Amino acid sequence: MGDKQDSLDHEFANYTTCHGASRIANAKNRPHMALWTLIFLAAFGLCTWQIVDRFQNYFAYRTGTEINVQLESELDFPAVTICNFNRIRASGVTQRDLTYLWTAMYAPVMMGNPEAVQAYVNSVDWDAFNVSTELLEDFPGYVRRNGFVLNEDTLAQCTWRGVECTAQNFTHVFTEYGNCWTFNSDKNSPLKQTSPGAGNGLKLIMDVQTGEYTEDPLSGNLEYGLIFQVHDQHEPPRPELVGTAVAPGTHTYASTFQTHVKNQPTPWGQCDQNKGRNHLKYYDKYTLPGCLLECRAELVASVCKCTPMYYPGDMDYCTPLNLTACGIPTLATFLKENNEFDACGCTVPCEYTSYSSQVSYAGYPSDRAARFYETTFNYSSGYMSKNVVLLDVYYHELRSTTYEQFKAVDESGLISDVGGQVGFFIGVSVITLFEFLEYLIMKFSAFFLFSRKSSITKPNKDGLKVNNAVVFENTAAEYAEKKESTELSTIQTKPNGEKAATLEMT
Repeated sequence: MGDKQDSLDHEFANYTTCHGASRIANAKNRPHMALWTLIFLAAFGLCTWQIVDRFQNYFAYRTGTEINVQLESELDFPAVTICNFNRIRASGVTQRDLTYLWTAMYAPVMMGNPEAVQAYVNSVDWDAFNVSTELLEDFPGYVRRNGFVLNEDTLAQCTWRGVECTAQNFTHVFTEYGNCWTFNSDKNSPLKQTSPGAGNGLKLIMDVQTGEYTEDPLSGNLEYGLIFQVHDQHEPPRPELVGTAVAPGTHTYASTFQTHVKNQPTPWGQCDQNKGRNHLKYYDKYTLPGCLLECRAELVASVCKCTPMYYPGDMDYCTPLNLTACGIPTLATFLKENNEFDACGCTVPCEYTSYSSQVSYAGYPSDRAARFYETTFNYSSGYMSKNVVLLDVYYHELRSTTYEQFKAVDESGLISDVGGQVGFFIGVSVITLFEFLEYLIMKFSAFFLFSRKSSITKPNKDGLKVNNAVVFENTAAEYAEKKESTELSTIQTKPNGEKAATLEMT
């Protein structure tokens, strides 16, 4: 058995493709064998170190970003949401309503202390304001009718790629600025821009109506003008966070760029592949702003039993007093004590489209243009400098830029790294692995067969003696029987006179 196992070991060492094994097996003397053994162990140690390093590099989950710029013949035009810094128009409300709103909604925001806000609410006699029933019972409807309205009075001129558009091409949406209006909000068939440059996109002349402003200087907006946001149709607007302000008396050029982003899922990136379409309750596509808005809405609804009008939800909308006494303090406490992204479980989408704009300004209008507008729109030059905005939103170039995140080391890269290390240091390949497998199978088979044969042919010593005796007796009996048969045969074949001589010779 030992000779057979040694023969297998020696045979494997000679035919395997693993470098160094044959050198050790065929060494001429012990020093020669010791030298090749040290060389092999050193190479094996370096190989092991490199393999561990390659695995650590893989499990670091590093990523890279590939940037691809593609020129297009046409591009989907983004949605453009426009808001006014003034939330309530003076001509539509009474002074009592305005005082109530300033007291209930705007002043407590300055405190930033929930306990102080609650004490403030309890100290005011709200019934003494004697406000309109509409304000108390249908606050969203009240804002919709008395807030910033897009009509023929505020939208002096609108063109899309040189073709006239109207207020009917805008859809209403509530934000923290009250009434806002979105152009090109259709998710299924957005408009397309086919030529770059100013005048080839959306061009608006709007009247901000500064005479209608009711913002409280202590707690409301101090600015006057418009604020706009360029965004994807599937993304709810949040102009209070990423909007761009536009001042009256200027021509604002918003040169827009489209960017596609593709993120890797965890653990390489931060996106979650499970958050796709139909993941959000009130939006048909998962977006980060949509996720955060739904989270805030659920938080306020669970505590206050109402939803702010600028958040999505099925519950009744909050009144101004509900917002002051419960909604705003609840949200402020939540944001102070938590990381909103972690608490809401909101991650970046795995794939989305974003828009950015570079804004530049020019004086508007010129003297000649002012005289033209005096006859066309009945605007005086002094009125236009304080009220009229010319906004031009367009693509700077018809190109889309894609930022795609990729794994710095993927599975095939890991296999290549490991294969390169073991091949370089000890010459091991996939074929070598099968050689090791074959060798182990042969070793196991030889050991198993030898053990089984030994259990059958090697009984105890007493049994061996008995078996040997039986074999000896059987052999002697066979020999005697054969000899007797031979003698009888000889006697029968010889003449009668030679019987005695034959027996004697035998």
